[in-house]
Amino acid sequence: MVKKKLLKKLSLALVGATLLSIVAVGCSNTNSASNASDKKVTLKMALWGDDEYKYMTETSKIADAYKKVHPNVTIEVEKIAKTEYDNTMKIRSTANQLPDVFPIRQANLSLYGDTMVPLNDLKATENNLYAKETMIKGNVIGLPEAVFNEFVFYNKNIFKEYNLEIPKTWDEFLKVCQTIKDGKKYTPLAMGLKDSWVNYPLNEYMPMLEAGDGQYYNKMATKDDPFTKGQPFYNAYTKIQKLYDAKVFGDDPLGYGWDQQRAMFVAGKAAMFAAGSWYKTDYNQNGGKDENLGVFLLPTRNTTSDPFYTTAMTEFFWGVPKTSKNQKEAKEFLEWFFGDYYTQLVSTLSIKPTMKGVSYNDKFFTQAFDGVDAKSVTVFYDDKYNKVKNAMKFDVNGIGQQMVAGKTSLDSIMNDLNAQWKKARGN
Repeated sequence: MVKKKLLKKLSLALVGATLLSIVAVGCSNTNSASNASDKKVTLKMALWGDDEYKYMTETSKIADAYKKVHPNVTIEVEKIAKTEYDNTMKIRSTANQLPDVFPIRQANLSLYGDTMVPLNDLKATENNLYAKETMIKGNVIGLPEAVFNEFVFYNKNIFKEYNLEIPKTWDEFLKVCQTIKDGKKYTPLAMGLKDSWVNYPLNEYMPMLEAGDGQYYNKMATKDDPFTKGQPFYNAYTKIQKLYDAKVFGDDPLGYGWDQQRAMFVAGKAAMFAAGSWYKTDYNQNGGKDENLGVFLLPTRNTTSDPFYTTAMTEFFWGVPKTSKNQKEAKEFLEWFFGDYYTQLVSTLSIKPTMKGVSYNDKFFTQAFDGVDAKSVTVFYDDKYNKVKNAMKFDVNGIGQQMVAGKTSLDSIMNDLNAQWKKARGN
């Protein structure tokens, strides 16, 4: 009897011990899960934009806003000078020291194809209007924050003085330039070609507009002779050459640069100025008055019955590097960033948004689209094009300077480009 009682007590003790063990394990797992979700994380973030940095660190502090929904995450924002940003990121990439979250310039996107975490699965990616148009090797590696259209800014008083209407075709645009030139009071189109990059609305973008394809350069990379007569590049450059031959940039366009160009326009000495929507801020900061400023889309089409194409340039591609130790938290941050915070940011900074459902009510630029059925083509350069471009040192802006100088015929330039392009592709 004593033996039976002893065995019964031992059994009860074992059951109790087992139950305590199960409870202890359960509590341990619960604590582990809790600790995992409450793990203190610091996300390092870098950017180059002055306006974005000021907004995120002063106007609407992003670190404070994010802590309200993720109290365990601290955001550290670093600003790098625009002129140093690209090289700084490349050096840090080589040293495996990239920040957890940072934007990439579109021109460098293909360089980071193997460096960044794919963002294909994010809701923010699905809601981004341009992310899937700018994929690298089949993956979305960056979500663009902004999109810019290109415009011709013009002086309303000068147009009124010469009784000019907004041109709707390339020939009409040439005629407007010639009319102002004939008046001998103003420079028709300010373009300081001492700095070659300022001709990008013409020499870089017009082949895309002629083709009606923002990825036309990528298709050129699959051909040996894309500069042949009858091809979009050749046709676009024929139009550009007519503008250059008209000499509407002043007496010595190769003798003045960007600073003189914008000063000339703000002072009312030039009638027109070709640039992206980003120039509006520059204009106002340099003393320009809105009441005298108008804007229209560069009309590169041949007739009013042709499609009216305009470029859309995406920029500020936010991504997460594979070297980040906080990839999960960084992706969660991007999901949050492209929500309500993003809506307020683009509204405050007057940025044209890239996300579905985010309104854009900039009345100034709306005037350029009134009465025009414009079709946007998204500018994007893939890795295949960049390899050919780098191999032959293809420089459309430098070609523009060469065309203005007028020492070599257009056909000769195009034939030389075909030869170099074919060789570069072969290599």
